Amino acid sequence: MFLKNTWYCAMWSPDLGDAPVAKTLLDTPVVLWREAGGAPVALEDRCCHRSLPLSLGKVIGHRMQCGYHGLEFDRTGACVRVPGQAHVPPGARVRSFPVVDRWNVIWIWMGDPAEADPAAIPALFWLKDPGWAAVRGTIPMKAHFQLLVDNLLDFTHVSYLHSRTISGDAAIESRIIGQATREENAVRFDRWMLNIPPPPMFKAAGEFKGHVDRWQLARWTPPSTVVLDIGCADAGTGAPEGDRRRGISIWSTHLITPSTERATYYNWCYARNFRLDDAAATDLLQKGGHQTFTEDTEAIEIQQANLDRSAGAPLVDINIDNAPLQARRMYARLLEAERATAGPARAAE
Repeated sequence: MFLKNTWYCAMWSPDLGDAPVAKTLLDTPVVLWREAGGAPVALEDRCCHRSLPLSLGKVIGHRMQCGYHGLEFDRTGACVRVPGQAHVPPGARVRSFPVVDRWNVIWIWMGDPAEADPAAIPALFWLKDPGWAAVRGTIPMKAHFQLLVDNLLDFTHVSYLHSRTISGDAAIESRIIGQATREENAVRFDRWMLNIPPPPMFKAAGEFKGHVDRWQLARWTPPSTVVLDIGCADAGTGAPEGDRRRGISIWSTHLITPSTERATYYNWCYARNFRLDDAAATDLLQKGGHQTFTEDTEAIEIQQANLDRSAGAPLVDINIDNAPLQARRMYARLLEAERATAGPARAAE
């Protein structure tokens, strides 16, 4: 079960052209493309004639043509042409989904279209701002999306899972838990590590010569957006008090979209406001981000398989689980509220 009356990342905007792209989002097959002029479109990926996926067809101007018998559909999902006959049968249409192209993201609304307010899209300006340089990627993950949210709100795993990229000294980091804070519609988890060796990727990116003060400031907003303000500065130069001039900041953005109960699209981005035109820095963060988040997804897929094999076995919680548990409780309440107002047909899903 997933929240539907909310905006999700369907895909990164630069990855969508005029060729159809098939996605399964929230257990629903969807086809996305750009019509003539560049506006994004999202329809149910099923022709209403004989149910062949529309993604196997092609885009003709402002329409999607089915690859089986040539029926053509406009952005509203209405069939507007049937080859070989003058009239389109009544009711010949498929479902359309509201989509918005913003912050280099194609956002999609899978719930009630009447409730789709673009003003509710998260304000992630750094994903497209010229004052920031971004690298991004998408990793398909064979696991439930909440396991990834848990992972991103738990910083202590970094010491053990990411020793080659963003980890520092495990003995130091394991003693520093951080602080979880619940907001009205978000969960924060902040952690500072003072006067420690810089982790490998940050040492290279910031060209640090000695110890650093390191910060990891995470904010989850439902259903599945996690933004991490992460970085390092030369130790003792005022970063905890707000002076980051002797350091580097990366806004690590994670737009997590459920595909099915056991599949997830992990859309990640590293955005930086330093060395903007430095190709070496871009390459470092592109490779480092992909390696880091692949380490996460590989571990989570194994975790999911083990959870499925040992369904019902008790699990214990420890201090570091505070933020993930708060996020899960908030999500469960939002899901319950949405189902309560959806009516009998929707509640039966």
